[in-house]
Amino acid sequence: MTKFFMLLLSLLETSQISRFLWIMKQDAAAAIDNMNESELFGRTIRVNLAKPMRIKEGSSRPVWSDDDWLKKFSGKTLEENKEEEGSEPPKVETQEGEPAVKKARSNPQVYMDIKIGNKPAGRIQMLLRSDIVPMTAENFRCLCIHEKGFGFKGSSFHRIIPQFMCQGGDFTNHNGTGGKSIYGKKFDDENFILKHTGPGLLSMANSGPNTNGSQFFLTCDKTDWLDGKHVVFGEITEGLDVLRQIEAQGSKDGKPKQKVIISDCGEYV
Repeated sequence: MTKFFMLLLSLLETSQISRFLWIMKQDAAAAIDNMNESELFGRTIRVNLAKPMRIKEGSSRPVWSDDDWLKKFSGKTLEENKEEEGSEPPKVETQEGEPAVKKARSNPQVYMDIKIGNKPAGRIQMLLRSDIVPMTAENFRCLCIHEKGFGFKGSSFHRIIPQFMCQGGDFTNHNGTGGKSIYGKKFDDENFILKHTGPGLLSMANSGPNTNGSQFFLTCDKTDWLDGKHVVFGEITEGLDVLRQIEAQGSKDGKPKQKVIISDCGEYV
């Protein structure tokens, strides 16, 4: 099927058949895009030349449901934690040649109280880098304090993969298909200055470029292959041991062994 479309485009490039069929190259390319993921006699047609589909607003596709990282890391199990309790989170790195940005006093600090099963697990305190990604940081801050009437309180970490990440923020569907930003829709990737350099970093989960909502994840390890794809906007300043407790509830397919709930959240003022 793909070879046929390549031949068609090649012929159109050389204008060998366009004068007989009156087909524009742009129309043929659009037809290829429209053919992708369509159905024919009950079977789905996939065209390799088609443009990647942008996630539509209101799509029920789970965030990160079929990304390569899940296939790569879903088979890992939790190994013995060699990191001593109370170790400091890694320093945030910037792109090569980018001057280090000082953490301004205006950078907000937020917290989440975590409950695993029916027992309190402790508090995670996070610094939001509004000096670098102000729009992303403000979205998270407002969701922590329910400034717009909705937010993280009572929601869960619905996907936990040991040695990789703990994902939450879907406070509408609680399964990775929902959530919403304070801006009323998905918003663009602000920048990729901050990197996934180690455990305890706060980053946005998405369904592709410029599809940020409310879902986020906390890294359990260095995940530098996510650089340039997911916006890092904060870091854990206290409570890395609580993150390890959450991580211990993970599984190879991401389904938590027990419910991990954000029982309370807010901002330090």
